[in-house]
Amino acid sequence: MKYIKFISFFILLLSISSNVYAAVGKAAVYKVTMKQVALCTGKGSGTTCNGKVVIGTGDKEVDVASVGAGAVAGAYGNAALLPLGTTYTHMQVTIDRKFTVKTSDEAGEMLKTNNGDVCRTVASADAQYGTSESARKYTHKRAFDEGTGSASAEMRVYLMNQGANNVTLCAATDCGSTGGTDTSGSDCTYCAAMKSDLDSDDDSTILIYALTNPYTVTIKPPKVTMKFGTAEALSAFDVGGTVCNIWAEEPVFTATIE
Repeated sequence: MKYIKFISFFILLLSISSNVYAAVGKAAVYKVTMKQVALCTGKGSGTTCNGKVVIGTGDKEVDVASVGAGAVAGAYGNAALLPLGTTYTHMQVTIDRKFTVKTSDEAGEMLKTNNGDVCRTVASADAQYGTSESARKYTHKRAFDEGTGSASAEMRVYLMNQGANNVTLCAATDCGSTGGTDTSGSDCTYCAAMKSDLDSDDDSTILIYALTNPYTVTIKPPKVTMKFGTAEALSAFDVGGTVCNIWAEEPVFTATIE
């Protein structure tokens, strides 16, 4: 029986914002929920996984910022059904569109906006959306007061709707005014493909990653190493006055099987 152990396993992908002048910074907390992992013999159109074999399923939350690159982030999956002699080139992952993040309060590591002001995460609340989080979580980017002096708190952020499904940029902390629309992109730096038509009916997204080298199944138990970095995992943008937006960016990610 062949088993596969996921070392430093983390799946990412996140919102690629059109706010090109936003500033990026480190996340003190960066939690993502994995839902499914599969190996592919090749990448088909879009996020199609050719020769798909599911090796991990079920919700598993991982705080990526709590471990360093190469450290163990969790075990997820069993490759006992991988057929001998088959070569895999890609990994398909399904993740929840919700992420839990927190900015750092350490000197030199605080998240700052494009104009240099500190922007801290705050506890999520319905009032920030103008209506409710459940109604607007995929369509509205909330706004927060800058420089309050209070400690950062864990906050839920979401992968925004894509394509023709426009996203509203809140310009006030109660979203009582807006600064126009912002549409999330469908491209990512470290993946080969990601789902490009997210709308409010989707609670998860799918990504395809190329393995650093193709892997052919043998009788030797494989070792899968996932390396990542979160030094620029959050972005902040000055909306106006003392109000800022915060959202999650894409951490560095590579996958190797040997």
